[in-house]
Amino acid sequence: MKKSYIILIISIVIFMISLILPTVFTKKGSEVYGLTLFLFGWTDLTGDGTSWLANPILLFSWVFLLVKQPKIAAFLGLLSVAVALYYVTETEIIVDEAGHKYPITGFGLGYYVWIASCVTMFIGSLLLLKSKPETQPVSKD
Repeated sequence: MKKSYIILIISIVIFMISLILPTVFTKKGSEVYGLTLFLFGWTDLTGDGTSWLANPILLFSWVFLLVKQPKIAAFLGLLSVAVALYYVTETEIIVDEAGHKYPITGFGLGYYVWIASCVTMFIGSLLLLKSKPETQPVSKD
């Protein structure tokens, strides 16, 4: 199996694991799971939900890795890490359909696993770039 596929599969599996874990804890005492944030995080893009954009950025990095563009995949992987890390600056989260917000009191394992998926994509793409043989120009003597 190609290295790029292994990196892609590992990143996707880690991402899927993050969806089933508690990601955010609120002052109300409830926990929000990764799948909920993944499905509904886009609804708060004008407020504290801008870090949700790490998801489509990560998706595009997967696509660029599949089409053998590891430089672009590495850049997008790094960008997804940065945007996902921005989430720690957010102070509240929408918890229901009515738009009620509760203060964030902590981050669960799902958040860190989500970050790990982005980091895996970034580092994996860098490793692919490093292991790619450089093509030397053929001299005509």
